[in-house]
Amino acid sequence: MVKPFRAQEAALWVSQRAAEAAQVLRAHPRRLAASVGGFLLLSSAGAYALVEAQPPMPPRTIVATVFDNDVQGQTEALAGTDLLYASSTSVQRRDTVQQLLKRLGVTDPATVAQLAQNAHMRALVTAGPGPDPVRAQLNAQGELVQLTAVLPLPAGADPLAAPVWRELMVRPGADGALQVSATERRLEPRTRLANVSVRGALTTALSQSGVPYSVGMQLVKAFAPQIDLRRSLRKGDQVALVYEMQTLDGRELRPGRLLAAQVRSRGVVRQAVWFAAHGDAHGGYYTPSGEGLEKTWAPSPLPGARVTSPFGMRLHPVRGRREMHEGVDLKAPIGTPVPSVAEGRVKFAGMQSGYGNVIKIAHPGGFETVYAHLSRIAVRPGQSVSKGQIIGKTGNTGTSTGPHLHFEFHAAGRLIDPLRMASYVPQGKPLPPGEKASFFAATAVMRTQLAQAAGSGDAVRLARVD
Repeated sequence: MVKPFRAQEAALWVSQRAAEAAQVLRAHPRRLAASVGGFLLLSSAGAYALVEAQPPMPPRTIVATVFDNDVQGQTEALAGTDLLYASSTSVQRRDTVQQLLKRLGVTDPATVAQLAQNAHMRALVTAGPGPDPVRAQLNAQGELVQLTAVLPLPAGADPLAAPVWRELMVRPGADGALQVSATERRLEPRTRLANVSVRGALTTALSQSGVPYSVGMQLVKAFAPQIDLRRSLRKGDQVALVYEMQTLDGRELRPGRLLAAQVRSRGVVRQAVWFAAHGDAHGGYYTPSGEGLEKTWAPSPLPGARVTSPFGMRLHPVRGRREMHEGVDLKAPIGTPVPSVAEGRVKFAGMQSGYGNVIKIAHPGGFETVYAHLSRIAVRPGQSVSKGQIIGKTGNTGTSTGPHLHFEFHAAGRLIDPLRMASYVPQGKPLPPGEKASFFAATAVMRTQLAQAAGSGDAVRLARVD
């Protein structure tokens, strides 16, 4: 068995062998050169043999084609072509037709003068900023070739109740004069489902899930009688939505109506579905069982006002004896608008001893409210009023020691503390008589879609309803 070299012995052995090789090279230089030359000669011969063994390549063929570009003719044709330029801008606040056309690059005085008097163009700028731009095509002389824009809906029109697309078109006619036309096309609804997990602000969570801002505002408003969603939701709460997108030829153009929603917050589930009863042009939100979410009674005619004198026995500030105070006094400066807390019919409106200027309103269900010490009366006896309608202004008339509103609440002819009014009045707008069957038929699909959205793990899912 051969023992391995130690490190020093190995180095010595390598050094000796190198010295011997150098001595041989010095002794026989010609023999070394001949060996190297022979090796190179044999390598060349082998390479030549390999090359000669390849088959000969065919001769290269070059094809030349001459194109007649007619550069001069094309140049003349381009010089005679009227190039078009595209521009776009958006309507700005306090815009005029002239300012809008100037930003688009229209410089032809006749065009500006004609369009400035056009009713459609004036309506376009009067409506103010909108989401859709105004687009124009111009020639090199600044003359208008075409202008297109989306016209706003007429004043007072509900975009959710009458979803139409109104387009303005301006272009030269056969005689060269500008022709202005407006066309209307009905938009088709497409249903979208959304399941949103709240991690911060509600608006941020909805935006990140692709829910349009206007749909989010409908959501907040629908549940406003029950909960302030913008302040009450916490991390981990869930929101499920069913809403419409208005489409034209398959393109989604603008958000539509919120059809159904569910909010799960701290273990409490709240649901809402939209329904318009027969003859109701506005509609409203109800629970899936048909209970109205919109409160029919306001909690107070002056929410947030300080109560300066409560309901019950008190020492009268003028007569100086203990008497029953039949309502509450709400502090307010003279001239503060006073709304009706619910819909009803004016029973009395005029002057009464002690009350000063006073209004008494009878409400459905056997309820009555009284508003006293007014400086102004804005209704007349027998007139119907709606919830929130201004019926007068606060004052200091009658037996009063300062500006305030005296407010009373009667239920079935009995005096009730107005601060406990919410315990007696209806909590939500009920379905009209005979509408319950229509409600369940009309909301069946919405309730099914809401269940699908609430059970979905996806951020947003789309579904087409034909």
